[in-house]
Amino acid sequence: MNRMGNIMDNKNNILKDLPKIDKLMTDSRFDGLNSEFVKISARNVLNSIRNEMPEKIDTGVIFDRILKQYEVLVKGTLYKVINATGVPIHTNLGRAPISKELFDEASDIVCGYSNLEYNTEKGKRGDRYHHAANYLRMLTGAEDAVIVNNNASAVFLILNTFCKNKEVILSRGEMVEIGGSFRIPDVMKGSGAKLIEVGTTNRTRKSDYIDAATQKTAMMMKVHKSNFEIVGFSEETALNDVCDAAAEKGVISYYDAGSGLFEKVLPDSVCTDLTIPQTIKNGFDLISFSGYKMLGGCQAGIIIGKKDLINKLKKNQLMRMLRVDKITLALLQAVFRKYLKKSGESLPVNSMLTNKDLQSKAHRLAEMLPCSTEVVSISSTIGGGSCPTSEIESFGVSINIKMKPQAIDKKLRNHSTPVIARITDNRLVLDVRTISETEFETVSSAVEGLL
Repeated sequence: MNRMGNIMDNKNNILKDLPKIDKLMTDSRFDGLNSEFVKISARNVLNSIRNEMPEKIDTGVIFDRILKQYEVLVKGTLYKVINATGVPIHTNLGRAPISKELFDEASDIVCGYSNLEYNTEKGKRGDRYHHAANYLRMLTGAEDAVIVNNNASAVFLILNTFCKNKEVILSRGEMVEIGGSFRIPDVMKGSGAKLIEVGTTNRTRKSDYIDAATQKTAMMMKVHKSNFEIVGFSEETALNDVCDAAAEKGVISYYDAGSGLFEKVLPDSVCTDLTIPQTIKNGFDLISFSGYKMLGGCQAGIIIGKKDLINKLKKNQLMRMLRVDKITLALLQAVFRKYLKKSGESLPVNSMLTNKDLQSKAHRLAEMLPCSTEVVSISSTIGGGSCPTSEIESFGVSINIKMKPQAIDKKLRNHSTPVIARITDNRLVLDVRTISETEFETVSSAVEGLL
């Protein structure tokens, strides 16, 4: 007890030397800085030191730590990075980028009041989903639509609404897990639905769905495999066959289309995915897909299908928890209008995927960099679980300096505007597919910091 008491007494004596916040605030090193941010940073640092039980108090170190904390507050923890990986739908970098043109179009709605839930013609409350549904009916041919905050929410909502305490038939080959440990079987369990597995991992037929149906069956579900493919001795039940089987048994047919796209911008040799308008012609009662992957919009789960089923989804109490705000709806409206104008190729993600000028673009970047470089032919993946086995030809700029590629990578990531590159064949490469030419100067500045 005496030894422990001595340790605590020693700690308390050391902590008495901690400077007071008021005194710290008067130091000239904080002149011109935001006083509230300095105060918050100082308080955090001093609290951390109290928990660390230091052997001595180093005032210089304290000031350095406060300034570092201050920089984090000023910059924020969410900030712009430059995607030099060549992956347009980068899962960790925000997926599909949104153009400033679309953001400006949406800002007029977002930054003021809007008719989000107001019918100006009738002068009374309106339906917030009416806006998106109008465009989706025109774009897909669906009877109705509703929007939730992502496709995982869409899957959960659909299963909970129609299949709680009932059976859902799904192929064993489609019990997928995507990023963030999102597993279809676990989602089903959480929604209250009972999973009925049919077929095998590599082969599932229409007859498997029909034979598995019982009086407790509520739905036949098909899931886009997204981030993997089954090749070799395999057989997948066609979309229309799942719809026909469901119709034969009088149950709902539902397709989780995953990424979803409105226009075919890549050849079948690269991506065989059907567009949503093509998919709905198979006869599905409900289809859900993501808004910020191949579609090129913002995070959203888009559900289209039969009007009576959409109405039931809207009445589920979960809708209140999963509904989207005016920012999402305004951005989606801008994206939908692009597709209605047949100008979807101009959306950033589609422009990146179809750019034919990458070699010249790589040379333009190389000329701006203050070091030895080489323009190299490489390949890019699409990302976001889209067409996972396909790669598209690209060009990049290899940074040729006397430094290990891992060290270059780390320094670029720690630039004031981080540059996220890739290491290929033991060299660091900047894939120009995903770098905007307006970002070339920033990339050049980051590379200059290596020298």
